[in-house]
Amino acid sequence: MVEVAKRSYGVDVSSHNSGNYSGSKFAVVKVSEGLDYRNPKAQSQVSTARANSMLPMAYHYARFSGNSNVAIQEGNYAVTSAKAVGLEAGTYLACDYEQGSGNETRGDRETNTTAILSFLDTIVGAGYKPLLYSGAYLMRDKINTSRILAKYPNCLWVAAYPSGNGTAVSEPNFGYFPSMNGVAIWQFTDNWRGLNVDGNISLIDLKNDSKPVAQPSVAQSASEKTWTDVQGVTWHEEHGTFITGGAINLRWGANTQSTLITTLPAGSEVKYNAWARDSAGRVWLQQPRENGKNGYLVGRVGSEPWGTFK
Repeated sequence: MVEVAKRSYGVDVSSHNSGNYSGSKFAVVKVSEGLDYRNPKAQSQVSTARANSMLPMAYHYARFSGNSNVAIQEGNYAVTSAKAVGLEAGTYLACDYEQGSGNETRGDRETNTTAILSFLDTIVGAGYKPLLYSGAYLMRDKINTSRILAKYPNCLWVAAYPSGNGTAVSEPNFGYFPSMNGVAIWQFTDNWRGLNVDGNISLIDLKNDSKPVAQPSVAQSASEKTWTDVQGVTWHEEHGTFITGGAINLRWGANTQSTLITTLPAGSEVKYNAWARDSAGRVWLQQPRENGKNGYLVGRVGSEPWGTFK
């Protein structure tokens, strides 16, 4: 177990941040975003944190808006992304819920809250410790934090900058603390000590209970037929049935930019004859259609299925 005492400083980093964590006791590393992005520097940032005796944590930038089905999918993607960089179950994993970059927060407050809880339920079910990150205004206006805290006490990671954006700040001014219940971490500046990294302070003791977790893989037959398509993706012949666990897009090609055929609702039964794993960890299923054409949908991200295989 790794523990950081309350009133300790920490930083949060994404792919564009440096590794200068001077004086911090914990680091929250961005591991993923939406359903199609993983931070290519996450593993080295986690390693740097550990090498400096810091508590490593993870966060996922949400794009599910108010859609609970997509929130579950993103939760599974966040879990596999965290595992891929060595952050096992028992680690803090935050949902970064903000307006913009594909995430729409201006809808119904309770719908937003239900979707956030769907994400948190998913990561907690996988053994991770939940945090919810957002700005103080958004938490008050568009998220029912009382519902969040009733299920997951002391899980809020709130951003509020008394000195404004870009100003170098070394320590928090608690005279301007964003008064609300259940705050575990306060992000008090976006330029801590002039290092151009977000500055945070823990308001509770933070404990990492991580334990190694085995990662299942897609089973393959020793005699299976494989081939490589024009994009360099290797396909594996496999005949089966997939039942969607939530709404999933069916496309004319095996990538997220391909033309959409339709969005399959939860419970849809799809016959497939091959699968392939792309560079982002998505497992695509090939659905044979009329006139020799094929449709494609994601059936798994990392080791987490998006439905049931029969």
